Parts: sequence; C-alpha cells; structure tokens
Amino acid sequence: MSVQFLFEVNSVKPGNFPNEKTVLVSVELLHKQNGETLFTGIIPVKVTEHGVFVSVNAISSAFTSKYLRTETMFRLKRYIKRMRNYLDFD
Repeated sequence: MSVQFLFEVNSVKPGNFPNEKTVLVSVELLHKQNGETLFTGIIPVKVTEHGVFVSVNAISSAFTSKYLRTETMFRLKRYIKRMRNYLDFD
C-alpha cells in the first residue's frame, strides 16, 4: 500500500512534568494512487529530555491495520524528533 503521510504541528503545551511538552499534531494519510483520504485526525506526542513518545492509545484507536499503526508511529516520531529544538509553547 502506498500512503502519503502529512503532518502539521497544531499546538505545543506544557506537559505534566518539568521539561516536558505535549505536541498536538494534525495527521492526514492519503492514498498515493487515487488521492483518497485514509485518515484525518490529531495525535498527541510527548517530548521529554529522554525522547519522543507518540500516544499509543491514539494510534491504536485510529488504525486497524498493523502496517498503518507502525508506519505512522515511526514517521511521526521522526518528524517531531527533527523539530524538537524548535517547538515553543503556544
């Protein structure tokens, strides 16, 4: 299955602990051949000094396909990890 992943940061809020941020990311998945939208929604991601953690509950409830769950988590984590130093609170 060929899927295009589109991510955009909606907001950045302080987390529950010091040096923690909760990033709300708008996610859209499109089928490459016909342009059909497979998923549109917002997935929370926690950013701490120890790493980037995508909400497993949000991913699991959004997708039934194991491929889409795994690939979305991997790509979303990579997207946020690259932006980590530039994320400021709203």
